[in-house]
Amino acid sequence: MKTLKYAWRFLMRSKSYTVINLVGLAFSLACCIMLMRYIHRELTVDTHCVDRNHVYGVIQDMDGNRGMATIENTNKDSIYIDHRYIEKRTSLILMEQDFVSDETSRYTVRTLVADSYYFQLFPYRIVQGTPIKSPESALLTEVCARRIFGHDNPIGKVLHYSNGKDITVSGIIAEPTCKTMIQFDIVVSNTLSSFWERMPIEFVRFTPGTSIKKMNELGKQARWVNPNWKNIDARQYTFSFMPIADIYWEPAYVQDAGCPAMLTYGKRSHIYILSCVCLLLLLTGIINFINLYLIGTQRRGKEYGLKKMFGIKGTTLFLQILTENGLLVGCALLLAWLLIEITIIPVSRLLEYYFTYTSFDFWLSAGIWVILPILTSIYPFVKYNYASPVSSIRDATQSKRTVHTRILFLFIQYIFTFLLISLSLYFNKQLSLLLHTQPGFRIENVLIAKLGYESESAMPREKWQEAREAMWQRRHELWEALAQCPFIEHFEMEKRHILSEGFKVTYYNNREEKVEMKFWYATPNFFKLYGIKIIEGSIPSFEGEGNRGEVLVANRAAMKALHYDNLSEALVQEENERRLNPNAPLHPIVAVAEDYYDRHLSAGHRPIIYNVCKQRSDDMCQIAYTPGRLKDVLDYLRDTELRIYGCTDFEYTLLEDEWHKLYQKDRQIAVIYSCFALIAVLISCLGLFGISLFDIRQRYREIGIRKINGAGMCDLYQLLFRKYILVLAVAFIIAAPLTYYIIYLYTQDFAVKASVGIGIYVISLLIVAFISLGTLFWQIHKAAKINPAEVIKAE
Repeated sequence: MKTLKYAWRFLMRSKSYTVINLVGLAFSLACCIMLMRYIHRELTVDTHCVDRNHVYGVIQDMDGNRGMATIENTNKDSIYIDHRYIEKRTSLILMEQDFVSDETSRYTVRTLVADSYYFQLFPYRIVQGTPIKSPESALLTEVCARRIFGHDNPIGKVLHYSNGKDITVSGIIAEPTCKTMIQFDIVVSNTLSSFWERMPIEFVRFTPGTSIKKMNELGKQARWVNPNWKNIDARQYTFSFMPIADIYWEPAYVQDAGCPAMLTYGKRSHIYILSCVCLLLLLTGIINFINLYLIGTQRRGKEYGLKKMFGIKGTTLFLQILTENGLLVGCALLLAWLLIEITIIPVSRLLEYYFTYTSFDFWLSAGIWVILPILTSIYPFVKYNYASPVSSIRDATQSKRTVHTRILFLFIQYIFTFLLISLSLYFNKQLSLLLHTQPGFRIENVLIAKLGYESESAMPREKWQEAREAMWQRRHELWEALAQCPFIEHFEMEKRHILSEGFKVTYYNNREEKVEMKFWYATPNFFKLYGIKIIEGSIPSFEGEGNRGEVLVANRAAMKALHYDNLSEALVQEENERRLNPNAPLHPIVAVAEDYYDRHLSAGHRPIIYNVCKQRSDDMCQIAYTPGRLKDVLDYLRDTELRIYGCTDFEYTLLEDEWHKLYQKDRQIAVIYSCFALIAVLISCLGLFGISLFDIRQRYREIGIRKINGAGMCDLYQLLFRKYILVLAVAFIIAAPLTYYIIYLYTQDFAVKASVGIGIYVISLLIVAFISLGTLFWQIHKAAKINPAEVIKAE
């Protein structure tokens, strides 16, 4: 108890340094806790799963297109996976742009079509009602239930599903405390319909003792996509099993499913960047903490020396230092959590997640409170425990060794600060380049609208052909209506828009070389809609009702990949076509289109080959409209949809918004670096303020004597500024090449990247120098104005 009392007395005696130390550490801990909570959330995705490292997703590879799929066991041959090895297996269908309706409104929902095993592998807590017990039952999330029913009790309510059947809400499920890869609003039984429009994906748990390596070896054996139609379909595929904990970190597999609103993924590079920012801030805070604490302990050097002369034990000394640091860290933690609470809304928007309190927050805080005081107590303890009493007493006044230690710590802080500011400036420059570089196609005044909500699964089996013909007739009416709108310049009816991922196809050139390229279905209007230039050749107009031919068009990157310089020799053959008939003729490429960026700019141009036909038909429309006429176009689309489909609540997005979404993570990184770099500057300046406050006060006698001997203000400024300017300059010289190397490592694979430039270093130097020297100026100015007589008299 006495140790605690002495520690508190010491902290209160050094109020200035205690407050500076407390504020600096609190800012550092607040930032680090925010980032660690986010990183922990990313690293614990799907922990609600019974065993996320031993529940496997099926990854299928079909002609280079890798994505989530199912196990196909049609023939019990040598590569058959015996069901006895499978403990549980669930099949899911993701319906991203689905809908349900009641008597008054229609609601867009993300539907998960699942079997009973899904909730055995991925348990969810049911907060109200019961699980799915019949084909017509459905589960809603709490958010979806509030959106549809408000504050009314949803249990037992009937909704009309998109396939034409009624479903009854049987239960409400709670959001898991962890982040989940699969996001949904409503869960329906897979027995609700015998036909679903989308392909399923599967998750499997094997029996204990099953060799996953052996299962993957079986999956590597090529299988026919349609074994009974090998003479007309030469496609083959393989598959493998990947733990769901790893699938989350594979964007290509997740994006292949084509459900960006239902399947989320993470980027390891994003986590590495945030971890580095967190580490730099934590080290800056810890070094600042130790540095300022040493100022306080130096003033007690005489006390420590006398205690050692009277036989104080090392354990007692360490406990005293630990208690003081523990009190400071505890108070800093409380202040840090207060800052977190104050900034919870903007931080949640920045990190795109609303944080809730979990046990991790408690253990994180407890760990910091236990570990940090120990770490920060080691150096002061070693310094005073193993020093002679005479050295400790001498350090109480002034010691070159002590001054050098403080300057070294300040120097390291400046290096970290320069790193954060320089990287922040570069990431903002890179973001500006990404946002202002033209993608090579039209993104302004283009909207993507889903005008029809028709599902083939809703069509009765006995009249399926008639219902399907009626659906195509309505789509034809929609096409004619769009063609007559005076505000629509061009349109394309295709379920994928220009930024969609598409799929890959392998082509051979006339030298027997094969190239994997993105394959895209298009019409002549596609190139007009997006303003994509044809730089060689031409695309036929396909005039006439009977003209249903197809031609191939390649972009410039595809021509380069195929090693063609012009169209005269540009012939290709698709790999599956060659499997069916090795002697089949090669197909000519009739036109070359200009390259454009259909994904993140840093990935560069990719080779694309277009299969161009006269017309395509889908209820998803891409529309280029007259500038300034968006409202008129939307009104026209509502009237058209009401006339053809009997409703007006269609969904649409602007292509410009979709383009900017590609850079959401880049924007997030840039903002995080900017905010936390400024906080690092603040922490460093607090440390500089405390150090200079102590250092300059220690030199009041020297300043007074110099003024008596005729030193002017300019001489005093030069004397007191010199040391700190030198530290600043050396830290900048070391941080500059280190920054360049980090940027080089991060951007070495970028196709489009901002130049580093000397401006980044100049601006970072000016920012740190202005704030740091401004902090010093007030104290130095005050010291230079002192009356020498009063100082000498006080001595």
